[in-house]
Order: sequence, then structure tokens, then C-alpha cells
Amino acid sequence: MKTIGEWLQRKSGDAVSLPSVPDQNQRKQGKVFPPRPQAQRPPNQPRRGGTLRLFPIGGFEQVGRNCFVVDVDGDLYLIDLGLQFPDEDMLGIDYLVPDISPLKGRENRIKAVLFTHAHLDHIGAVQHLLPQLHFPPCYGTKLTAAFIRKRLDEVHLTSKVQMNVVPYRQRIRIGRVEVEFLRVTHSIPDSAAIALHTPYGTIVHTGDFKFDLTPMNEPPADFQRLAQLGSNGVLAIVADSTNATKPGHSKSEREISETLLDLIRDAKGRVIISTFSSLLNRIQQIVDHARRYNRKVFVSGRSMETNLEIAQNLGYLKAPRGLIRKVGPGMEKLPDREVLIITTGSQGEEMAGLARIGLGTHRHIAVKQGDTVILSSNPIIGNERSVAKVINNLHLKGATVKTNAELALHTTGHGHQGDLLLMHQLVHARHIIPEHGEPHMCAAHADLARALGYEENRIHSLVNGEILEFDASGAARKSKQKFQVQDVIIDGLGSAGEGQRVLNDRKIMSSAGALIIVFRAYASSKRLVGDPDVLSRGLIYGSEQTAITGEAIQAARKAYEEAIARGETDRKAIKRAISGALYRYFDRKLDREPMIIPIIVEV
Repeated sequence: MKTIGEWLQRKSGDAVSLPSVPDQNQRKQGKVFPPRPQAQRPPNQPRRGGTLRLFPIGGFEQVGRNCFVVDVDGDLYLIDLGLQFPDEDMLGIDYLVPDISPLKGRENRIKAVLFTHAHLDHIGAVQHLLPQLHFPPCYGTKLTAAFIRKRLDEVHLTSKVQMNVVPYRQRIRIGRVEVEFLRVTHSIPDSAAIALHTPYGTIVHTGDFKFDLTPMNEPPADFQRLAQLGSNGVLAIVADSTNATKPGHSKSEREISETLLDLIRDAKGRVIISTFSSLLNRIQQIVDHARRYNRKVFVSGRSMETNLEIAQNLGYLKAPRGLIRKVGPGMEKLPDREVLIITTGSQGEEMAGLARIGLGTHRHIAVKQGDTVILSSNPIIGNERSVAKVINNLHLKGATVKTNAELALHTTGHGHQGDLLLMHQLVHARHIIPEHGEPHMCAAHADLARALGYEENRIHSLVNGEILEFDASGAARKSKQKFQVQDVIIDGLGSAGEGQRVLNDRKIMSSAGALIIVFRAYASSKRLVGDPDVLSRGLIYGSEQTAITGEAIQAARKAYEEAIARGETDRKAIKRAISGALYRYFDRKLDREPMIIPIIVEV
């Protein structure tokens, strides 16, 4: 296989050296790479007293919740509106979305929302945030636009959104900025880096990327255009940091295809493959291998069915009519050697297809002796125990399970250090802004920039809400102003603005239980009618329940009567007095701090 340098030389006709981390002497002597050209100004000139400001409101302290804002003379350009899946301690929360409070009152200045690709951590918040942003125009590549429309369809908002499909390399003018989408390789087709040609210089946002020289079912990244931008001058690059801690280059998708081919060819019974529903190139490989070995493909999982339908309609997934089907009773009529099942649940999600197959609760799929189950994924951090539980259940039911821990069954869509170094060598940006990652990932990316010879005043490690300002000379500094951004959770059908309070309540209930105490009092005199009723969950059981409940009732009654005797009339104050008395009682008696919910009913 050709090296990166040989491949680039063949594409451009010029020799290109591989990126390497210079040694200490080279850095001291300044022999890192050729001098960077000054960022060229687009035809429209900066306004007198105008400003270029960049700030993230998500994606700079976590993997997910991506939203980056480019402020050009007060006009706003947003890159991505993504969600973040909850951590283990976010009990029952569906996901989190960016806090757009810094944009309140400026909605009419939003010129565009630009989407890099169709993963949920980049488009998953559209149905929640576009209405709050007053439906600004949206731009993305063809597949990305289709996935966004599908998400908006679910809440009947598609007709209100102006969704523009942008071809690669075509510069489109939006306000005073020209925007250009550039092809990059990721784990979903139609991924893009975005170049914003502003009056102050060009900003390149890489999106999620890696450099795969042998991708499946799509062209490689647009090395030539990235290099051209670097030659013309790039003011700043905002670059993916997810795998900045990992040396070398990320593995090619072609290696995964070869492993899958071997497993499907050698399997004696059914093959069940679990992967992300957005890995359309991976799914195309599976479909091609199934066709080669005379297996019908059966699809399980709502997101898998939806994404495959969109991909087939747009031509991103190709299969003969009748090869791909939904799982159903008809599947059992085929010999096991002619069945291949693709399902969701590679992260051990309780309600997803693979977990239900392992538990024996799936409507149409029950594990048989001789089944080969393939997990074509890596567990996301925090999901390891859930995935291990699913694997154990499948083994107990007689399946042979293959994972990426033993075979090359998954590759990342994010570049390793070698990919990041190559990107920076191509683009030669004046400033580097590490993005898309947890703090240690962005810090590792900043170290790579230092190794390339970048000075500290040209490496900008931001956190959500921090603002980077550029002056007329192209110098950058952090603003003294900082936006306060908070966790905004989506729980059930709606958004909970007080996200931290909801999470705190759930943590209290999960660790110490809850107690509801109901008082009945006369409306006029406030005198109690009998003893209050108590209902507890997860707090007291067994032989002590009666005695402790009785003592709690007396403590609560005393607190109520003392509050009334003081002349307290505010219900909230009376409830606080009751809660305080019960908190003190349970802390002393049980060393617990349960959630206390007093209710006062006037009769």
C-alpha cells in the first residue's frame, strides 16, 4: 500500500513530506516546517471597528453536544447543533443539548447553521434548538441534510426549516462570509470540513475526521483543496481532538472489511452483527459480503431501519431488491447458513436489539447453538459493563461472540496523532484551536501543536463559553468576557432548564430513597386533623419500619405545630421547617438524607 507521501505526490504532482514530531534541536532552531503565509483577506474588507470572535457553547469539555459559533461583525454562524449522551450518573436522562442562552436576543443575527456530518452528537439537538433560534437557514451535504429532515419529521418541523444542500468545494456567500464544504473521511458518508472565508481571514473547522487512504464506498479526503487553503493562508483551524492521545494513524476501513468477510465466510450458522446504525460504509461492506455468500440480510432496530432506508433512497447504500428485509417470522423459513442479521445495541443499551436477543425477549430473534454474533464496535467509555453483560448473556445461550478486543472489527472515525499532524501540515493555520474532546484530549492536541513549533500565543485551549477575539493584524487573545453555559437536559418529551436540579433529585432518590408526608389541616385555624400519613420508598423496610415511621411522624408534627405557633403563614416556609426536621431526624437515626416531600391539604 502506498505511503501518505507517495499518495499525495501522485495526486498533486509535488513531493510532500510526511508529518513528524520534530526533535528538541529542530524546535530550537525553528526548523519545523516552511514559513506560514500570512492569512489573505477575502474581497470584502473588515468594517471599521468590526470584530471576529469565536466561541464554543458545547463540545469543548466533552465528546458530544457540539456547537461552535463564529461571530463576524455581530453576524453569527453556528457550526453543528449536537446532543451528548448521558454519563452513568445521569440517572434516566435521555441526553443533553447545548445551552444557547448566549445567543438569546441575537437570534435575528444568526445567518446560518452549518452542519459537518450526520452523527447525533452534531445534529441531534435540531428539533429542540432550531425553534428557539427562530429557524435560521441550515446548510449541509446531501446525506446530512436528509438525516436532519428525518429528525425534524418526527416532530413535524420540517416545513419550517430552510435546509440547503451544498456541494463540496462550492463557495456560497452567506452575508459577508463565503462558506465552503470540503470532503473529509469519517465513519459516516458525506462528512465535511467547513471553511469560512471571512473579511478577517479564513477559519477552517475540520469537523470529525481521519485520513483513510483506502476508504470503502467513498473518495478519500480532499487533500488538494486543504493544501490550497494552506497555501493561500488560513487564520485559524478548529480541529478534532478525540484521538489526540493515540500515536500513529487510525486504521483503514478496508482492514475491517477483510475481517468481516472472513467471519461471514466461515460461519456455519446464522450471523448476527451489531454496529452503529450510522456506520453506513460498514453496513455496505456487510451487505456486500452477505450477497457474496448467499445470505439474506435482516434488519432489526428502529434507527437501523430508518437510516438504511434513507441511505438506500439517496444511493449511499446499494443492494439488489429483496436482499435487505426487516426481521420477521419469515426469517425462520430460510436455512441458518442463508441468514445474516444486522441489529442495533452495540453499546449494551437495555432496550436495543442485541440486549433483548441476549435476554431472550426479542420478538423475532432467539439465539441458537451455532450462531456467530459479531460486535463491530468499541464500547464507549462508561458502557463497558453494559456491553460485557450482553456478551455474557449471548455466551450463556450458546452463541459464539466476536469483538474488537480480539479481532479487527471496528475502527475509529477520528484521526490519531499522525492524522492531526498531517492536517496541520496541510493547512498551516496561523492559530490552532483544539476542539471535540474532553480536557485531556484537547491538552494532548495542544502538545502536538507545540511539537510542530507553534508558540503559546497561537495555541488556544478554550472551554465552553470562552471567547477568542482577533484583531486587525490577525493576533488572537481570550476575551475578559465569558458566557456562562449550563447543562441543558432533555428528559422525556421536553427540555428541563434546571438540569442540575433534576439530576441532583434523582441522585438523592437513588442513594437514600424518598419520603412523602401528607398533613391534613383546617383551612381557618391551621390545626392538624389527626396524624400525617407517610409513604416511603427505598428508605425503611423490615422490623424497624413501624417504629421509625412513628418517630418521623412525631418529628414532622412537632415542626409543623412550632411553625404555626410562630405565626408562620407561608406554605413554603412551613414545608421547609418540616423538611429540615425530618432531614435532621434521618441523618441522626439512619445516617441517610432522603428526598423529603411534605404535602399540606387544607380541609
